[in-house]
Amino acid sequence: MVTSTRSWVRSIAATATSIAALVTVLVVPAAAEPQSGGWTTPRLTVAHRDITDVTGRTVILRGVNANHLVEYAQNGQPLATVVPESDVDYADMAALGFNVVRLNISWSQLEPTRGAFNRAYVDRIRQAVDQAKAHGIYTVLDMHQDAWGPTIGTPRGAKCPGPLQPGIGWDGAPGWATITDGWTTCTIAGQREAAPGVARAFQNFYDDRNGIQGRLVATWARLAGEFKNEPAVAGYDLLNEPNPGLREPIGAADQIGRFYQRAIRAIRVAERGGFEHLAIVEPSALWSAFGTDVLPPAKYLTDPRVVFSPHLYSGSINVSNDIPSVEQGFQIAKNAAAVYNAPLWTGEWGWWSDPSRRASDVARFMRSADAHRIGGAWWSWAQACGDPHAVKGDDTLNDQRHLNIVACPSGVMAGLDRSVAAVLGQAFPRAVPGRLTRTDKRGFAGVGTGRVEAWIPGTARPTAKTTGLSDVELVQVDGGWQFIARSAGRYSASF
Repeated sequence: MVTSTRSWVRSIAATATSIAALVTVLVVPAAAEPQSGGWTTPRLTVAHRDITDVTGRTVILRGVNANHLVEYAQNGQPLATVVPESDVDYADMAALGFNVVRLNISWSQLEPTRGAFNRAYVDRIRQAVDQAKAHGIYTVLDMHQDAWGPTIGTPRGAKCPGPLQPGIGWDGAPGWATITDGWTTCTIAGQREAAPGVARAFQNFYDDRNGIQGRLVATWARLAGEFKNEPAVAGYDLLNEPNPGLREPIGAADQIGRFYQRAIRAIRVAERGGFEHLAIVEPSALWSAFGTDVLPPAKYLTDPRVVFSPHLYSGSINVSNDIPSVEQGFQIAKNAAAVYNAPLWTGEWGWWSDPSRRASDVARFMRSADAHRIGGAWWSWAQACGDPHAVKGDDTLNDQRHLNIVACPSGVMAGLDRSVAAVLGQAFPRAVPGRLTRTDKRGFAGVGTGRVEAWIPGTARPTAKTTGLSDVELVQVDGGWQFIARSAGRYSASF
């Protein structure tokens, strides 16, 4: 997750460079069924540069990040760093129509000591996957990190030479895999990625110093082996917002690509006897700053199930609110995905801070997502009072406002930000046969044969007009309606 101040993105840049016939049908509602009664979660794959399922449907994954399994640094303060989640949270996500959660997980918990594999932590991951699945929600397993790991903060009491400032600990790699060679963990303007020690730790990872990259590759393989038969696991996001390390842009992109290739190969071996999941890859963290970056070479990412997943923060927390614009940011990302002949899916977006404009900013982003017929995951479901994002801003006593509002310092969940939730929960086609040709909050169109599943929010029974669809039914669920139908050729629906 990128930090919420624009100074960080300027600092990371400086660090990287220096160191059918028309038939109208009035839909008749079906009797209410269990929450996930109409939703299906077949295993996912890739076709025609779209995320698809094995029944031949285009799948739009829209949802949210959940960080309750992340091991954040405590940073010498007493408040909880994460908000515990339960089945209620997944029910609430489903009531917004969400069909994916990007589950942030920590290498430091999976492999707390070299060569270990923390099965208790894997059980917690599996529990989250099962809870999501019970509500018709896929899970993306995201190997999360921010500023390398929780042990890389500046030691308490240490002095930083001006103009540097002490850095705090974040999340990601275990201490035994944190090799800074004594480089300072003090930061430029307090920005986490702009610390020499962070860049040095990343470079040692890319160089496989002491075999540490090999250990993360092995950990990914073991984790993939655990879920090789689970269709509700959409795929694996191999490394969140990788720092470029100490190489110039082309060299940095190359070393990121080589890690991805190595990890994907190991995962595919581990999945034998099961099936292959999506391999989700990100550009460097610089993309979150500028809306573009040098891409990892395509020669490393030839796997047929690669998904390109930049974090689209244009208009919110990148260097400029206007360059690139939200719309330009989508097109740049779409063009980059085409380099890999891959689908585009954004694993993080959001962070608009002006309450008076937040809903309209989110709606603007959603219009572009609709125009490109893609999904993404909002950052984030909830942020704890003691989360490093709050610690860094000396904000631990103030309420934390993400999709949910957390009252601080008590840490009690105070409910959804309704203005944002109303936009995020708009109608969309979750899975449609063949090719999706158009979608927006008022309906969709496509061409193909099979089962249609769409989400429509609201309590009042919607009236849907359709063409090319049969066996149409509406099933009322918490927060809205399941729209289920069958198609045979060209089809459309409007609400």
